[in-house]
Amino acid sequence: MNEKEMRIGEGIDYITIAEPKFKTNTIEMIFMMPAGKEYNSSYALLQALLTSTSKAYPTINAMSRKLSGMYGASLKGGSGKYGDMMQITFSVCTIANRYALNQEDLLAEAADLLLGCIFAPHAENGAFSEQDFRIEKQDLLDAIEAEINDKRSYAVTRAAAAAFEGEPYAYPTDGTKEDVELLTPASVYAVYRKMLEEAVIRIYHVGPEHAPEIGERLKTAFAGTPRRPVPLTFRSPSPCHEEVQRITEPMPVNQSKLVVVLKGDAPKKYAMNLMNVMFGSSPFSMLFMNVREKLSLCYYCSSRMAGVKKSLLISSGVELENAEKTTDAILEQLESIKNGDFTDDMLEDARRSLLNGLHGAGDTPMSCILWSHHRYCDEDHDGIPEMNEAYQKLTRQDVIDAANALRLDTIYLMQQEGANEQNN
Repeated sequence: MNEKEMRIGEGIDYITIAEPKFKTNTIEMIFMMPAGKEYNSSYALLQALLTSTSKAYPTINAMSRKLSGMYGASLKGGSGKYGDMMQITFSVCTIANRYALNQEDLLAEAADLLLGCIFAPHAENGAFSEQDFRIEKQDLLDAIEAEINDKRSYAVTRAAAAAFEGEPYAYPTDGTKEDVELLTPASVYAVYRKMLEEAVIRIYHVGPEHAPEIGERLKTAFAGTPRRPVPLTFRSPSPCHEEVQRITEPMPVNQSKLVVVLKGDAPKKYAMNLMNVMFGSSPFSMLFMNVREKLSLCYYCSSRMAGVKKSLLISSGVELENAEKTTDAILEQLESIKNGDFTDDMLEDARRSLLNGLHGAGDTPMSCILWSHHRYCDEDHDGIPEMNEAYQKLTRQDVIDAANALRLDTIYLMQQEGANEQNN
């Protein structure tokens, strides 16, 4: 990937990535702010409010017509946590200029549309449109309810709330229904102004060629906004509890959900990634092949890293009578890696999986943005060749050391209601 970066304001950087194989232009603005109970719900509403309408296109129909007139361009928002910070994203994508029938400058038009949404939203007198707010608020409440109903995901949320208690990462990305109910068009508008002034902002463009002229447009747009960006801490390792937390929550579910949280940091760079692929994040992992397939203790069993928190979360669906056996089996698989009880073939399969992922980093515009942005947040300046070489050099001992760095922190069980009575 061919990147160029320019500073366009205090705490605002513009990164343009040229890939001749792409036939579209994508612009994504990422606003980064500390996460927390006070603002997460507002951020979740803002990403929708600022991409559904604007002052120039004050209805959803008007915005849809505008996008259709730009050869079916897309405009969307999103929000999510990265460690202890929130990321609020706004992106627009349209076909590259050379494919326009009348040589329209679609890239400039897309940039102006996005900037209009950000700097001239559908609002007046310090408050968002009441109608827009009501629609997006209900959508957010529905999304929170849907997450609660997705018990596999919700179990991980509940486990994280316990394992990372007292840290911003513990709080739900969208907040809670109670938080959302307290929001008003004026209160969310105040958070919007705060975001414009205090967020650290990264703006990415990906297209067939560099677009420095968009950087100039952005610089002009932000020139009238007072800026005092809040310093961010990207890496926020979570300390392990002195004693293992064991939490059981009865809920009306047909299948119990088990989440095991491990904490620790590998002494060798990238070693934890390699260990995790072998342990539980791949279809050929030890958790899948042994705990699920061989022992038949659960319906699913996999792990994922919360890298900036230096933690590993293992999620499993079990019958209640198998919960303790499954926990023991998960920890036994970790002990196997700690003791070096794995084959060279398992290690090499995991290594190949990671290397294949590296080679796909620039396959799509969004993968280019994610690759560049994660390297920025992780303060990692390695390119694909350097990472490839680093993975090739990792040894069995590096993987063993990574596993030995992990400590059991939390065991969370979402228990089937009435299961105890049924089993007695």
